[in-house]
Amino acid sequence: MEKSGKAMGVPYDFRMPTLERIKERMWNPDDERIIVPRVFGVGWTLNLAQLKRKNAPLFWLAIALYSLALVSIIRTLVKSLRELKSG
Repeated sequence: MEKSGKAMGVPYDFRMPTLERIKERMWNPDDERIIVPRVFGVGWTLNLAQLKRKNAPLFWLAIALYSLALVSIIRTLVKSLRELKSG
């Protein structure tokens, strides 16, 4: 199986993420698309540069949601590390 491509029209990319690819997908003012393939995994993500250009309020909502998701991930990691330490 290829590491990146499309399956039934849905994009996937299982290559190790790079800073260049993250920037290309999530902040690319040269790409007119707002919805682009994910940096890693299956599905799509947002090109925040185009979203900001075309719909600033939706851009700020997306930033808030990404921030909440990041906080949740960090809390989960901290909890897991504490459990490993105590157990």
